[in-house]
Amino acid sequence: MVNTRRTGSGSDQQEQNNQGTGQQTPLPMPPPLTPEQFFQLQMQMMATLNNTVQALQQIHAQPPPPPPPQPRDRRADFLRGHPPTFSHATDPLQADDWLRSEPPHSRGHHEDEAEGVPCP
Repeated sequence: MVNTRRTGSGSDQQEQNNQGTGQQTPLPMPPPLTPEQFFQLQMQMMATLNNTVQALQQIHAQPPPPPPPQPRDRRADFLRGHPPTFSHATDPLQADDWLRSEPPHSRGHHEDEAEGVPCP
């Protein structure tokens, strides 16, 4: 049969319970602050707050970064050069002859100087 009665003083039981759960007894309250100490602590907090506000204002006062460059419209650049066009032919050899007769630069085969990549 299990004994359900508890023996011992209440403070002994509280210490045993605290030790069993890993809790520590609460720390005593610090002595009250004098008005001078309270004023000094308040001034330190206000100075910290003021420094934070100034730092945030400096961050917001800086100009925003420039917008990213717009993507280049290569198709429009190509069409501005008025490239030769081929309408159609029933014989595939006519299209081949047309391609061979055109110089390579007129078909858009060039090297982009900015990127250094040859275009097909």
